[in-house]
Amino acid sequence: MAAPEARSRERASGAAVKGIRMIQFGNYTYLVYIVSVSAVVMALYAAYLLWKRHAVALMQRGVARDHLIRGSQTVGKIKSVLMAVSIALCALLLLRPQWGEQVREVHSEGSDVLIALDVSPSMLAQDVKPSRLQHAKDAVRWLVESLKGDRVGLVLFSGDAFLQCPLTNDYGAFMMFLDAASPDSIHLKGTDIGMALRQAYRVFKDKRLTSRMLVIITDGEDHEGTAEEAAKMFRKMDVAVYTVGIGTGSGEVIPATGDDETADNYYRDGSGKLIKTRKDASFLKRIAGLTRGAYIDISGSFSDLSFIIGIINDQRRNEYGSRIIKEPREHYQIFTLLLIMLLSLELMLPERKW
Repeated sequence: MAAPEARSRERASGAAVKGIRMIQFGNYTYLVYIVSVSAVVMALYAAYLLWKRHAVALMQRGVARDHLIRGSQTVGKIKSVLMAVSIALCALLLLRPQWGEQVREVHSEGSDVLIALDVSPSMLAQDVKPSRLQHAKDAVRWLVESLKGDRVGLVLFSGDAFLQCPLTNDYGAFMMFLDAASPDSIHLKGTDIGMALRQAYRVFKDKRLTSRMLVIITDGEDHEGTAEEAAKMFRKMDVAVYTVGIGTGSGEVIPATGDDETADNYYRDGSGKLIKTRKDASFLKRIAGLTRGAYIDISGSFSDLSFIIGIINDQRRNEYGSRIIKEPREHYQIFTLLLIMLLSLELMLPERKW
């Protein structure tokens, strides 16, 4: 009989340990701050108790204790313990104790915004500081941070185009893909806006959603001449294309390495002449017009992007469906009730005898 009892105790002990290990804290990342603040509060309360004890000792000199204070030392100690435990419970509540799991259904709805970003070498031009590409990436970041529950995707294009980030509402993951975008992302150089449009068309065609928008950020240089024909596909699909221009029309040299420390670092043609890049706003306006979209310039600031945000907010919302997720179960109620009981008890305990 001893062996079964030992195994039973071992199983019970293992279950208890497993239960303890399942406890986690929703605000664990703030553990250092919460513990630090709680320690400071506890230290201040301890300092108050020491000061109170010293003050009472000074007042008792030459005076009978019963005539000065009518109270119980035991009650005073209990009240002090109750306050210390209450401070510790407050810290525990701030950490959000969790254990067990709960299942709930999550509904996702919003618009689909696909962003096509030009990463061709001409985007390294520095007529917009620090460069066209960096300024464009900052604009995309500002745009995405203004979205609320909408899905966003990223297409990179140069002489070719590919889907860098599928449509998602995980903005953190999107930002990681955006940060990695550079002229080295695509080996085939040049600028083929038509290829970018066809890649975006494939994304929207597969999804078959109703609330969709394509935003193309580029300097407008196009070397293939197929963009206008590709844009007509979006009109048939009833998807507006918003073209966002960046750069100046006066012409700017292109740093070969992303900087301009010496003249030898610029792109040149076969004859050794410096290659200059210019923004083609009229071309971008035609592309947008073919799809009932609009043209926006961000060479100066991002303020005009608020127009796109307004369009997104006004679009008819599309529900993607629902999914079942498991998440930790919050148990703050238990500790909140215990905290209220301790504080109430501390208030009700009489400190003086009348």
